[in-house]
Amino acid sequence: MGRKIYKEIEVRNIKNYYTEKQLKELLSHFIVIHDSAEKSNMHVLEYFDKKNIRHKERKLKTGDYNFMIESCPEMGFPIDTYFTDELCIERKSGLDEIAGNIKAHDERFFKELNRMINIQNCYLLVEDCRLDDIIEHNYQSEYNELAYLRRLLGVQRVSNFYMNFVKKENMGQMIYEICYGVLMSQIMKGGV
Repeated sequence: MGRKIYKEIEVRNIKNYYTEKQLKELLSHFIVIHDSAEKSNMHVLEYFDKKNIRHKERKLKTGDYNFMIESCPEMGFPIDTYFTDELCIERKSGLDEIAGNIKAHDERFFKELNRMINIQNCYLLVEDCRLDDIIEHNYQSEYNELAYLRRLLGVQRVSNFYMNFVKKENMGQMIYEICYGVLMSQIMKGGV
């Protein structure tokens, strides 16, 4: 006789107990959202397609990626549920893009950071570099290494985001894993 595994799920004041089969069903309603303004993200979308990860384009107020659960009343989601208060993922193509944002005091970038303050889980994912690349000035901008590093770390502290450096070929997987992890932390008591 098969052993039933129950997981307590609480989402937006909805509390249910799901078996592993039901959790699998819930995940079939999981969709990664990518911002319609996101540029140069074909490598991310190709990864999603290759791995059969459902995704759709939508205008996001904050960040480049998020996720939703499609309406599935039998799983406790009577309507499409977006996790915009729980997650924000901002992707940057490299150190020069960030240098341009913070050195020039890019108003749009700093407004985005201000909106991120009220979101539970915020990530800044930077492609194809390492933090050491700032110290070693492995970027095109003339922004001083020490000033750049201090400013970036200060912005990170004030805006309360996780900064991760990711190889371009791994970006799609990283975005998916962050979305999946936040979903699990929201629906399973005590997180994952």
